[in-house]
Parts: sequence; C-alpha cells; structure tokens
Amino acid sequence: MFAELVVAAALSGGLADDITVTATQDGRLTVTERVSTGTRAAHRLPARVPVTDDQDRLYSVADVRVSGAAGVDGDLVTFTGPGVIAYTVDGAVAATGEVRLPLTGGWDRALSQVKVNFAAPGASTSDCFAGAAGSARQCTFAEIGDHSVVHAEQDGLAAGERMDLAVQLPAGALPANARFVASSPLAAAFAFGPASAVAFGAALLFVLLGAVVVGWLRRRDRQGPSSGATAPAYVAYVARGEVDVAGTVLDLVARGHLRFAEDRQITHGEGDPLTPFEEAVKAAFPPGPLAAASPDPQRLRALLDEEAYRRGWLSRLPQRLRWAGFGLATLGVLTTVVLATTVGDALVGLAVVVVGLAVAVVKVPARTARGRALGTPDEPTETSLTAALDGVLATSRRRYAASIRP
Repeated sequence: MFAELVVAAALSGGLADDITVTATQDGRLTVTERVSTGTRAAHRLPARVPVTDDQDRLYSVADVRVSGAAGVDGDLVTFTGPGVIAYTVDGAVAATGEVRLPLTGGWDRALSQVKVNFAAPGASTSDCFAGAAGSARQCTFAEIGDHSVVHAEQDGLAAGERMDLAVQLPAGALPANARFVASSPLAAAFAFGPASAVAFGAALLFVLLGAVVVGWLRRRDRQGPSSGATAPAYVAYVARGEVDVAGTVLDLVARGHLRFAEDRQITHGEGDPLTPFEEAVKAAFPPGPLAAASPDPQRLRALLDEEAYRRGWLSRLPQRLRWAGFGLATLGVLTTVVLATTVGDALVGLAVVVVGLAVAVVKVPARTARGRALGTPDEPTETSLTAALDGVLATSRRRYAASIRP
C-alpha cells in the first residue's frame, strides 16, 4: 500500500500518509506513519487537543523513531521526501472504553490522501471525522473489517486539518489513561483542587466560628436601662451612636446651666463643672430666643467620640478589625494573582479574600465593660420644650447639610 501511495503522490505532486495503529495491553498505541511527498512537508505529533471551549485533552508521545527523508525536533516531524516515523501514544483510552486519537493534525501542507488501519481487541463501532478541529464531517470511508481491524480513508485534507478516529472497545478491555485539563493556563489556575478545598473549608470554619463569637458578643452587649449616673448624651452615644442634644439640653436645665422662659427665651446659669461636649452644647444655645440656637452636629459628635474613647467606654477593636479585614482581603488578591501566574491553585487566594471581607464587614460591638455598665438610654418624655428643641435641631441639621453640599 505504501508503494501505491508513493506512486500516487508522485503523480499528483501531493502529500500522502499511510498510518497503522495498534493498541497494546498497557493502554498505549503504537503508531507508524509512512509518508510520501515530493517536497518539504511537516506536521506536529498529537500533544494537546481541544475537547470543549474550556477543556483540552492531553496525549503523551514517546519512543519516536524516523527513517528515510525524515527528521524530528521535539513534536515536529519534517519530511523532505518519502519517510517513515514510528512512535507510541499514551492518553487515548477513556474510562468508557473509547479509544480516540487525532491523526495527521498540524500538517503545513494539504494532503491528497490518508489511509488508516487500526487494530484493537474487540472493536465494536468506529467513527472517523475529518476537517478542522471540532468538525463533525465524516471521513471518506470507515469500516470495521476482519479481526476487529478498523479501516478508514480520507481523500483530501487542507493544511492544518486533522483526521480524528474514535473506536469503541469493551469497557475495561484496555486500562483508561485519558487526561483532561483546563483549556487555558488561567482556567487551570482557578481549577478546584485539593488545596482549594482545604482553603475554602478552613475559610468556612473560620466564618462559622466567627459568627458564633460575634453572636455571643452581641448578646453580652445587651444591657438594661441607664442608671442615671452618667449624662444621657454619653449613654445614648455609647449605646447607639446617637448625638442626643435634646437630652443634654434638658440635663443642663436640670443642673441649672440653662433656663427657658415660657416664651422660649434662654438664659444661662452656673452649676457643676461641664465637659467639653456639654460646654459646646451650652454655647450652641446662647442667651436669647431658642430659634437662634445653632448646634454643630459634626463638632458635637467629634467631642462625644473623643470623650467616649478617652473614658474607656468604647473600644477601637471594630475599626482595627475593619482595617485588618481589608488588609487581609488585599493580601488575598495579591496571593491570587501570584498563584494564578505561577504554581496555580489561585482559589486559595480567593479563600483568603473571603475571610478578609468577612472580617471587614462584621459588626462587633464597640462597647467595653465600662461602656456596657452605662446601660441604654431611657425613652424621652414628650413635652412642649422637647418638641421645640426637636424643631431647632432639625433646622440645624438642614443648615449643616446645605453647608457641605457641593
């Protein structure tokens, strides 16, 4: 048959390939290609073949031997005239018993004719496809002959096209050795593997334990009503983050620092020493009409905040956890990039990102033991004075919002 191909190729000036494939008991295939050509031609031996959009199939070629006008460099075989190449292939046998091998792929010239004889134990069906990778175009001829030998032929293949032979054997007739990998290095880097499973398992355990701890801290943070020993503004701010200006004004009235006449005229008095926050509230309600009061919500909040931390009522732990979480998430992003571009297992870095974000967004109570001892603020009693104060404070907030609006 090889002599016939040589004559046919010589007459047509074309390229012909006569291929013999034999399956061995260890699951490898022994391949012999007898190539006839009158000019230089080259093709690559099967190594990596696309299966789906995100998956490739790997083949291993070994024991490469050439004779005649042929040379080999890695997986590239070059013919300058008639020659023979023989090699073994591993990775063609699937667990289902299907043996699949891409033949003649990667030629840099068109082929005039390809003939294949495939010998394997118990071949029951065969499919032969020709054309571009992934094409379902049937070969010119394919059948199972005597002694389970598959015969296939293809007349004409363009440069770069392949002839793909799939033969079904009984499951287990040959040991399975098919190998599949992600189609791109990036997809392979993000494939879920043992290291990723351990990392995400540890991340899940960390999040669950963290949720238990935070739940316990929140239950511990619940306290009863205020004892009244501390100014209501501090109790409201420490317990709820509220700036209770109205409550502070009423407290200053009770302590003799502020007086309101029936017509809502304000006068100042003297009493016990005041904190910087209380001094600022008193100064925001100068002598004169109540409508002239102009408390600065931002400044008052800053004074409350400073004193709450100075007195040890609030802890910086929530802010530190937030920044630590963002730092850990950033480290996870960097780890993901490094692993994706080096050894793979980039999902380990994403697990670190998940843990970092969980730490950053968790709401841990800021009250310390001293802060919890303050209790929670009592519900205010509605009076005509509190209603008037609420109106003044609402106007002050609108003025402040307008002042910072771009």
